[in-house]
Amino acid sequence: MPSFELVSTAQSRRVLLIATRDPRGALTGRKTVLRTIISSLRSLGHTVFVAHFGAPDDAAPQHSSVGEVDVRYISLPRPGSIELTTSLLLGFVPGRQTLNEGLYASRSARKQLERLVREHGIDVIVTDMIRTAPYGEDLNLPWIADLDDLLSLRYARLARQAEAPQGLLGYHNSRALRAAMRLARPFVRGILNREASIMARREIAVARSRALVSTVSSTEAARLAYSSGRPIADTPMAISGPDQVLPLDARPNELVFLGSFNYTPNRRSVQEFDRNVLPKLDGYGIDRVRLDVIGAVMPADRFGLSERVSFLGYVEDLDTILQSYRTLLVTAVLQGGIKTKIIHAALNGTVVLSHPDALEGMGLQPDREVLVWRTAEELAHLLRRSRNRDPSLTIIAENARVWAQSRFSPAVLKVKWAEHLRKVT
Repeated sequence: MPSFELVSTAQSRRVLLIATRDPRGALTGRKTVLRTIISSLRSLGHTVFVAHFGAPDDAAPQHSSVGEVDVRYISLPRPGSIELTTSLLLGFVPGRQTLNEGLYASRSARKQLERLVREHGIDVIVTDMIRTAPYGEDLNLPWIADLDDLLSLRYARLARQAEAPQGLLGYHNSRALRAAMRLARPFVRGILNREASIMARREIAVARSRALVSTVSSTEAARLAYSSGRPIADTPMAISGPDQVLPLDARPNELVFLGSFNYTPNRRSVQEFDRNVLPKLDGYGIDRVRLDVIGAVMPADRFGLSERVSFLGYVEDLDTILQSYRTLLVTAVLQGGIKTKIIHAALNGTVVLSHPDALEGMGLQPDREVLVWRTAEELAHLLRRSRNRDPSLTIIAENARVWAQSRFSPAVLKVKWAEHLRKVT
């Protein structure tokens, strides 16, 4: 563990975080990372300005975020239809710019950011994902580029599945853009392959720039370091867990899924599980299995699901809810990145039953900190162990809790951000 007492806050900096979305409001995985940046910098004594694209989150408090009343939030305009078309024709088509960057390339936003830098004497820029990296390139200040995941890998994998990604348009909800994506569906694989190719070049270019570059996953950091020949930091999200957890034997509920149905892969994975896995569990002697879902859900999302799937909706007190369950279900998802649901479960002593695809880059050891399943038969075996109160599950849960605390505690991330600031200033 790092020596937290050695963190220096001797010189206060004025830091501008350029975010793809408002970090406030209902929590998501990426918002957790953005809030980690804000809270880590504030705890080190720095002044933080957050310039985010789009309107403030409807659920956001007016003057504060994550307990920080002195963080200033500024809303940036997204590009208009003419700018989007220009980015597509002059950026994406000739291979100079990713679609992701074009969705946030706004002249008005650039002018507003330049004014913020001048008026407030900004010392350091932090950019959110490759989508806002061009602003870090242009503002000519010490710069930390937090890339989150390597989107080049994400889109290459999606291209192999020939499936349009729910996140390709970022947080843009324009009807025209959505309609354009529907029209482009026959060309999705080609578009994704091109985006992945341009993205890979842009990630390497940013890695070789003057920026300190970071990803959330240590595996992806190592991959980008190899391809760029430059050191890349790994800086995940900070998640605070409870001081104590309820013993597994005292938990009344069996199986829970954590994830918003606003995210298409979550919705599809639960539908697939309900249709193709739940019925088979009965045949393996594990009857009456129910799956409870924690996360935002619309009434229409419930259509077609069996009565064995129930919804708890979005919950604020996630720790208390998770500690009422013995196991967390993690289905086959797109590989790469950090799965925050696994961290939350680990910190609350809930045993993670995961498909191996979800574990890439997480650093978890099967049968030590997590249990792995690929088929309904393998999942039935794991649920049988849970129903029989297998004592080894308590050991696995504790190992996972130690793993999560050592990598994702706020104290650990505070040290990482102190080191990032030291290197760029």
